Amino acid sequence: MNLNGTKLTWLGHAAFRVETPGGKTVLIDPWLKGNPACPESEKEVKKVDVMLCSHGHSDHIGDAVEIAKKHNPVVVGMVELCAWLQSKGVKQASGAV
Repeated sequence: MNLNGTKLTWLGHAAFRVETPGGKTVLIDPWLKGNPACPESEKEVKKVDVMLCSHGHSDHIGDAVEIAKKHNPVVVGMVELCAWLQSKGVKQASGAV
């Protein structure tokens, strides 16, 4: 499949990394460290510009707070989830209604 320079990497379970041709990195449902399907080399996030969180189950946001605090990406998710993330110290959470 031709993704026009976009790179998609499955990180186990529902976690994915999308790298755009323009150099942006998007992380989807960041459960990495406790995820048995995530390769060891992928458990530490090196860069993220945007993080998308589908819902608040631990197997979808298990590392979201830690990653967001370290890299300060824009985080997008449901409004209640983003409010919870902000209460944990995430700076750029934007809840979708």
